[in-house]
Amino acid sequence: MKGLLIKDFKYIIKHHLGFLFVAALFFCMAVFSNGSMYFSYYSVAMISLMPVFSMAYDEAYKWSWYEAILPVKKHLIVLEKYILVFIAAIPAIIIEALIFNFYRKMGLENITNLAYMMLFVSLVSPAVVLPLNFRFGYLKGKIVNIIVMAIMAGLITTININTNTAELAADGNFVVQQNAFIFAILGVVIISISAALSIILYKKREF
Repeated sequence: MKGLLIKDFKYIIKHHLGFLFVAALFFCMAVFSNGSMYFSYYSVAMISLMPVFSMAYDEAYKWSWYEAILPVKKHLIVLEKYILVFIAAIPAIIIEALIFNFYRKMGLENITNLAYMMLFVSLVSPAVVLPLNFRFGYLKGKIVNIIVMAIMAGLITTININTNTAELAADGNFVVQQNAFIFAILGVVIISISAALSIILYKKREF
């Protein structure tokens, strides 16, 4: 498991630093925009998809050939990607929440609810995309990845609209949904089901 994580971290350092820069730029736009959390949600959603994009390099470097001769069980290969989702998303959520707290002077309840909503957003996309990629591979699932990103943008827009009002936006504030904790739990449940499904599909995949 440790070796798999190191492999993907090397992918991120080599290929995804520009991607992280774009996510950071989106977050900066969220910090300086009046009341809107759209770019904040979208930035963590982007970061949580890095394990999906690393699968493209697994295919490009013929990782499956090495995998066949390594003493690594298939369920560990699957779970590593899901662990990487949390490793990528959780620090980003904490950092963004702390910056918002410092810059906007939000209350603890609002910041906590914001973190819950960001967690939900960051887990849904990989939960949908990863099973398809484990079953068909990244290249075959590319169109689905694009569709999911488009749907995710719509979902984030809906969440953002429901957590802002014109009056609050004018003051540079926002109100996160009061049931945000339920959304966070829902996100964890969805990605847990996704992981179990990915293991089943990956074991059936032919290389």
